[in-house]
Amino acid sequence: MGSYLQALIDYFSIHPYLAMAGVFAASALEAVAVIGTFIPGSSIVFAGGVLIGLNALDLWWTTALAIVGAILGDGLSYWVGHHYRESIRTVWPIKNHPELFVRGQEYFSKNGGKSVFFGRFLGPVRAIVPVTAGMAGMSVPHFFLMNVLSAVVWAVAHIIPGVLFGASLQIAGAVSSRLLILLLIIAVFLWVVVKCAKFAHTYGWTRVKSLRDRMVSYARGKTGVVSRITLSLFDPAKAESQALLFAAFLLIGGSWLFLGIVKGIISSDALVQFDQAIYIFLQELRTRWGDSFMVGVAEVGGPVGTALLVLVVSLLFAFKRRWRTLAYWVAAAGFAEVLVWTLKYTLNRVSPTNIYTGVDQFSFPGAHTTLSIVMYGFLAFLMGRGKSDKKKILITLLVTILIALVEFSRLYLGVRWFSNVLGSLSLGLIWLALLSIAYIHHLPIERFRTWPFSLAIVLVLGLSGSFYIGPRHHADVMRYAYRPQMTTMSLSGWEDGGWLQLPFARSELSGEFEEPLSVQWAGTAGQIGRTMMRAGWQAPEPWGSRATLLWLLPNTSIAEIPVLPKFDHGREQKITFTKAIGSQERIVLRLWRFHYQIETAGGGATQPLWSGMVTIEHLQHPLGLVTIARTQADFTRPQQLLVQDLQGQPVSVVERARRGINVLLVWR
Repeated sequence: MGSYLQALIDYFSIHPYLAMAGVFAASALEAVAVIGTFIPGSSIVFAGGVLIGLNALDLWWTTALAIVGAILGDGLSYWVGHHYRESIRTVWPIKNHPELFVRGQEYFSKNGGKSVFFGRFLGPVRAIVPVTAGMAGMSVPHFFLMNVLSAVVWAVAHIIPGVLFGASLQIAGAVSSRLLILLLIIAVFLWVVVKCAKFAHTYGWTRVKSLRDRMVSYARGKTGVVSRITLSLFDPAKAESQALLFAAFLLIGGSWLFLGIVKGIISSDALVQFDQAIYIFLQELRTRWGDSFMVGVAEVGGPVGTALLVLVVSLLFAFKRRWRTLAYWVAAAGFAEVLVWTLKYTLNRVSPTNIYTGVDQFSFPGAHTTLSIVMYGFLAFLMGRGKSDKKKILITLLVTILIALVEFSRLYLGVRWFSNVLGSLSLGLIWLALLSIAYIHHLPIERFRTWPFSLAIVLVLGLSGSFYIGPRHHADVMRYAYRPQMTTMSLSGWEDGGWLQLPFARSELSGEFEEPLSVQWAGTAGQIGRTMMRAGWQAPEPWGSRATLLWLLPNTSIAEIPVLPKFDHGREQKITFTKAIGSQERIVLRLWRFHYQIETAGGGATQPLWSGMVTIEHLQHPLGLVTIARTQADFTRPQQLLVQDLQGQPVSVVERARRGINVLLVWR
């Protein structure tokens, strides 16, 4: 498991009361009138579940504290409402948020006692419903029945997913720190996107509309072109005023961001250094599995996927005879393409990894990024017209996540700088905002159903994905792969000191060391396999659906459970052998193919050189939910057992000492 995650686990294992106090406080404060609206209690309780899954907290105590905190918080709010009644409206901070009470009273009037149960799960009213129930005179037994039931369901509904996520982090950490960090980045990114969207809609949008109202009020008292434009764009009396306001906000923000990035690229300021830091950080996270997934995402969002989207949606518009909308759709794609290539020729900024030729090697602005934000963004705009705010937010979030995954894949694969992606997104937002403003003015009554476009997106993703399945995907994975040159050493040179050129320990991230690489073996994979089989070892079962399920069962035996792969600088082991040494322990040999070969005979014959580790794994069953094989810190005992098993086999074994660890050199 990664050292950073382990440090977190160790800290909360030593200070569990701190984490459990946080869970209790968050559960209680989330239900306090008005204040609870700003407390991320659900997220903190989920985080408590994650710590349970990581074996840092106790399941039953943490769940009990979350339930008790939720009950007390709602109970306190109910008492305040029941005791003070209408006079509570004059108390700070309640008097500053009268709109919350209106929503709470409407919800309580509509649902009655059920609102106490369901209100806890609804962010906008969760901290108001208990107060409203008290003000409305709801009986104490009835309230606390609903209160206790909702607290139990709420706590379990947040803790159990957290436990499962924490257990998955343990498994991911056991496999690779890189995979773990990548998983956390994606999870945190999605959480931030959702939270920022909610915050912007709840608080930021209110301030933007207030600024809009002041501008309109000022423009109504003036004459001239600026006043007429302001009123035509922002007059709240118009049906599309909010859409126009949002488009204007995107236009201004996108223009400011794009010009700032262009200035930073031209002047080679700190932005370029930040690009380098992001590039190096993401390259440190690369693994074969991650490469395969990210290449697939990049392919789906690439030229084929974008062309299919334009074609399928164009046919849909033509079928519905929406010719003017079709003209906008084609113009959106055509002008974006022309704009991108014009700027590419003008700025001439090359990609970090230049695997392209011709003008494709110029990475700013990125055609994939700009076209994806324009086409998917314009499609989201069309789908959202005439819909409720909730549906608009949902459509925008789903499209944002899709676009973000595509752009993150370009960063991960090292073919785009971070500033390039950000600048391309801002350029796409500028064009998207202008399109939206023009479309609203020319076609104010055009409305579309959501499901045909949703079906079109699914169809495009499926068709573009199937186009790349097989040899095309494999070829692209190889295209983005790193290919170092092979180094040849003689057998005597390897024995005399060449073995020191190989890394001392498995490393996933720069400066982080995992298990020592205590075995170096010169030979083919077949030779190594035959030797280990004769010594009583066996190859583990290959991964599959059954093997995956065995990890999820709490009573899996040591002989049945598959071996988790581990990674060294993003490369998983190529050779794995195991041997059971008890009902709960086994020895595991993992070997990686390094970029060295040993000249073992005359005439230039060579053998590949492998380096790896031999460890003991002990089974654990966290909370009786899953089975985890944890690597033990004793690296001497498994090496001694391996040496004993190799005695009598047709191999030579030499021991060398390095930093207090013996390294075995093995060859035929």
